[in-house]
Amino acid sequence: MAADDTTYKNAMRLLAGGVTIVATAWQGERSGLTATAVCSLALSPPRILACVNLAGVTYELISKSHVMSVNLLAEGHAELAQRFAAKRATQTEDRFGNSLWRAGTTGAPLFTEALAALDCKLTDIIPLDTHAILIGVVEDVLFGPHRPPLVHFEGGYTSILSVLSEPSK
Repeated sequence: MAADDTTYKNAMRLLAGGVTIVATAWQGERSGLTATAVCSLALSPPRILACVNLAGVTYELISKSHVMSVNLLAEGHAELAQRFAAKRATQTEDRFGNSLWRAGTTGAPLFTEALAALDCKLTDIIPLDTHAILIGVVEDVLFGPHRPPLVHFEGGYTSILSVLSEPSK
């Protein structure tokens, strides 16, 4: 028998994860979302894995474009992460406004202030329950200013330095 939803969510809140924005573009439309379910998959060729909700506009565009960027956020990008995570945002809201974005070689939006922005062509889209597992080959990488990463922990955004300096509970 599987764990109940609340127990599972409480456990996963304790898994600290780097915060990213997964973004795409298709026929002049851009979309993106905040994601922590992202990891390196292979070195040769360089592949990355990201999981996104099937019900979202971003998944719809990714499934058409077959390109995505994975933008690794830094300390100080919590407001941007919140903007891309907001469920109340409308489909027409420009989440990319007032930010530094440029098109990558695949056409996917790259955040120029990200620690690194990985420009990817998808090789696999695997739907599973409510989400899709996206596997992409990294075609190019844009590096931004180097600083501590933004971390998602216990339901909020923090820096790795804050997590390390907090006393154990």
